[in-house]
Amino acid sequence: MTALIAQSTSPARGRAQPYVRVTARDEQWVEFEFSLGDPALYVELVMRPDQFSAFCAAQCAIAVPHLLGRALEHERDKWSDTVA
Repeated sequence: MTALIAQSTSPARGRAQPYVRVTARDEQWVEFEFSLGDPALYVELVMRPDQFSAFCAAQCAIAVPHLLGRALEHERDKWSDTVA
C-alpha cells in the first residue's frame, strides 16, 4: 500500500514526510489523520480550523490525494472484516 507514495522522506529536512487526510469538517472542528512517511500508519486528531491550518503549515504536511485515501480505506476495511 505504501508503494503508492513515491517519496516518503523530505529531502530538505531528512525526516519522514508528514501527511494529513481530513475525515470530517464543520465550522468548528476538523477531524483528520496525521502520519509521518506512511499514510497507512496514522493518529487521529481534532483541531479548530485555524489550528489545523497552522499545524499543517508548521509540519509542512501534504494532503493525502483522494484516490490514495480511498485505497487506504479499502485496505482498512479488509482488515476489519477479517477481525470480526
